Amino acid sequence: MSANLTGDVTMRYVDLPPRAPADAVPVLLLHGFGTDFDMNWRATGWTQALEAAGRRVIGPDLRGHGASDKPVESASYLPEHYIADLISMLDELGVERVDVVGYSMGSRLGWELALTAPERVGRVALGGFGPVNAFAGTDLSDPGSGDSPFDRVYRTVAALPGNDPAALAACARGQASRPFTADPLLGGPALLLVSGARDAIAEGAAELAQRCGGVHVEVPGRDHGNAVSSRAFRQAVLDFLAP
Repeated sequence: MSANLTGDVTMRYVDLPPRAPADAVPVLLLHGFGTDFDMNWRATGWTQALEAAGRRVIGPDLRGHGASDKPVESASYLPEHYIADLISMLDELGVERVDVVGYSMGSRLGWELALTAPERVGRVALGGFGPVNAFAGTDLSDPGSGDSPFDRVYRTVAALPGNDPAALAACARGQASRPFTADPLLGGPALLLVSGARDAIAEGAAELAQRCGGVHVEVPGRDHGNAVSSRAFRQAVLDFLAP
C-alpha cells in the first residue's frame, strides 16, 4: 500500500501486479460509499479473480474511507476532487490507461473519470448505479435519521469499525451538491451496467445502459448491499473485460 498526496489529503491505494506477464491494461477498482478497497473488492473475491485472469489491479481507499484521510468538510468531497485524486494516482504510477470497475459511489466516480479523462479509460463496468438521485428523501443535515434507501445505507456503514460518521456525512453532502446527471451521456468507452434486481438505488440502470449503447445485466435476488459479492456480477464483468 502506497500513499498519494493531492492537496492536503493523503489517499492510500493498492497496486497488485499480475501473476503472469500480460499486455492487458490494468483494472482500476473504485469502491462504494462507506467501504474501502479490502471490504469491497478483496473480501468479496474480486482481486483474486482478476489476478487469476492475469490483470494488474489498482485500487484506492477513496478519500474519507479506509486508510485514507477523512476530512470533515463537505467541500473536500466534491466529485472533481476525487477525479483529481485518481488522475494523480495514475500519473504517479505511470499508468496511461485503465479499465474501470466501480460500485455505487465508485460507479458515479468511474463515470465522471471517463467523461473527464476519456483518453485514460478503456472499458467501464459499473455496478449498483443508475440515473436516480441516490440521496432522494434523505435529510443530509442528519443522514441516517430517516428511512430513505440512502439513510439505510448510511446507518449500516457508519457503524462499521474504522469509519468516521462525520466524514461520511460530509462525503454525502459533497457528492449531493453535484447531483449526478446523465447529460452528457457516456458514449465513448464500452459500457456495462450491473444491478441487483432489488436495488432501489440502481433503478433505471437498464435504460441508462441502453441510452449509452451499453449492456445491462441484472442480478436476481440481490440488493444494493449484497450485489457486489454476487458471482454472477463478478463473472459478467470478467467476461466484459476479457480481450
